[in-house]
Amino acid sequence: MCGIIGSTGEAASLNDLVEGLARLEYRGYDSAGVAVVRADGTLERIRAVDGTASLKLLAELTKDKSDGYIAGLGHTRWATHGRVTTDNAHPHFDCSGGVGVVHNGIVENFRELKSELEKGGHVFTSQTDTEVIAHLLEAYLKEGLSLKEAVTTSMSRLRGAMSFVAIDASDPKVLVATKRMAPLIVGSGQGINFVASDIPAILGKADCFYQVGDDQVVVVSPDGNRLFDLFGKAVELSEISVEWDLEAAARGGYQDFMSKEIFEQPSAVRDTLLGRVNEQGEIALDEMRLDPEELRRINKIFIVGCGTSYHAGMVAKYAIEHWTRLPVELDISSEFRYRDPVLDQQTLVIGVSQSGETLDTIAAMKEATMLGAKTLVVSNVMGSSMARAADAVLYTRAGPEIGVAATKTHTAQISALLVLALYLAQVRRSMYASEISEIYSEMFRLPEKIEQVLTSDAAIEEVAQSMVGVKRFYFIGRHVGYPVALEGALKLKEISYLPAEGYPAGELKHGPIAMIDSDAVVFGIVTRTRLWEKTISNVEEVRVRGAKIVLVANEGDTESIALGDAIFEVPQTHPLLAPVLDVIPLQLFAYHLALSLGNDVDRPRNLAKTVTVE
Repeated sequence: MCGIIGSTGEAASLNDLVEGLARLEYRGYDSAGVAVVRADGTLERIRAVDGTASLKLLAELTKDKSDGYIAGLGHTRWATHGRVTTDNAHPHFDCSGGVGVVHNGIVENFRELKSELEKGGHVFTSQTDTEVIAHLLEAYLKEGLSLKEAVTTSMSRLRGAMSFVAIDASDPKVLVATKRMAPLIVGSGQGINFVASDIPAILGKADCFYQVGDDQVVVVSPDGNRLFDLFGKAVELSEISVEWDLEAAARGGYQDFMSKEIFEQPSAVRDTLLGRVNEQGEIALDEMRLDPEELRRINKIFIVGCGTSYHAGMVAKYAIEHWTRLPVELDISSEFRYRDPVLDQQTLVIGVSQSGETLDTIAAMKEATMLGAKTLVVSNVMGSSMARAADAVLYTRAGPEIGVAATKTHTAQISALLVLALYLAQVRRSMYASEISEIYSEMFRLPEKIEQVLTSDAAIEEVAQSMVGVKRFYFIGRHVGYPVALEGALKLKEISYLPAEGYPAGELKHGPIAMIDSDAVVFGIVTRTRLWEKTISNVEEVRVRGAKIVLVANEGDTESIALGDAIFEVPQTHPLLAPVLDVIPLQLFAYHLALSLGNDVDRPRNLAKTVTVE
């Protein structure tokens, strides 16, 4: 979950590292640091520990220090092992101070390795698992191995999902990096080469981007980037197609990334839908590497995801079952492989992950492959680990999402999954072509309707400001309104840090209604989907118990509007498409309440954008 970057070459500078880290801050911001080799052959380290302001402090500490730069590493931390202190901040050094390492992930056997290294005379200065990597490298370098050989040998001894980059002051122009089930890319530009954990870090600086595979080692030098397997055999670099630009990764006049990304949802959904229909008017998915006959043999589907991606998968479950009549099971990725799922060659497992690097979902998909199932990934990042490993991939085309709390990638995921559901119905002939065409045409009206919802921003802000001081929030919905309720509660928890729970509205009577009183606020998702009447009855149940009621309802629905203390209106659409619209007012409410509480919406405490630890 941490962010890492390295650069080398005649055009490289310390500023590259600091600017790159600023763009990787969504991956962690407990602390930040850089290590650079100076012209005199010394390895200098600068670290900053100031919570969400760590990058600002690092920028100040490194100002005017670019002179004499040869190559360097940078890191922004999401703490796993060891408290947030200067000693635990990256980069980490060996005993000599000549080898530096930045690391993302977890070394599961670090205690065993640390004990072994301490017995060999190594002295540790931190409580992190990362430091064992620096000392392992030191031990192998002393045996006469090159840095590449030391990294390769070390990787064979390290257990867990991770990526790391190493530098040796005695060979100052060379960076060596490796990965296993954690994101890592390399880039090349004019007089400069990079390694980083994500594309935004080097956008505008690198001209070409390349993927590093699991258990591969990349040597980054001014002369170029060379890739090897763990046996030392050269491997050809695989170039990544990057359609984003620097402007897409910048705030673009908005005060923060979260508001920018909320307002980018019309284009995110539109771009996700574009180009999915061929000249015959049929849905055609270019990235679909499973042929129609294979899909016709499928008799069961599993959808796995975490957090917001899980909620998108829940919407897809309703659509796929309704349109294809295939049974769908939904799993939280971290639980999937531990429940011994029953899969075979006639099973399709769909993994949903914004980054395509979510460790729990990667592990779930590997389990599915091992058990013989077909796999399909929905991801926002081209060439991600999950996309490359799956049998098929469907990209969401939402552009870079920097805010930690997912917004535009969520509505894009739902849109992509709905397209997939229609495609499966088309292949399996479970719907008439005219029905598919009618629903797909309605999907193309969603971007315009999202724009309409966003015009309510000021009114939603006013409601949010009126609720500063409320301590308990509940979100209820039925059918496709249930995942909307879950996502609304999650957004509020993520950035406001207030207790918020999402429930199927029909479950209130089975326990949760005991918590409802005049101090509670209940959000009800009451757009005109198939269970509208029952949901309205559930709203009445909490209303008579004194709770303040906020409703997400269709425009002009006077029956629903009459029951709410506050109303967030959205346009009417096909019932199974409704979550794309219904969730947006809840995003805006969470955003404005968090701002009113003085919270940093882009950097919520304890969270990171991409979860690469289990």
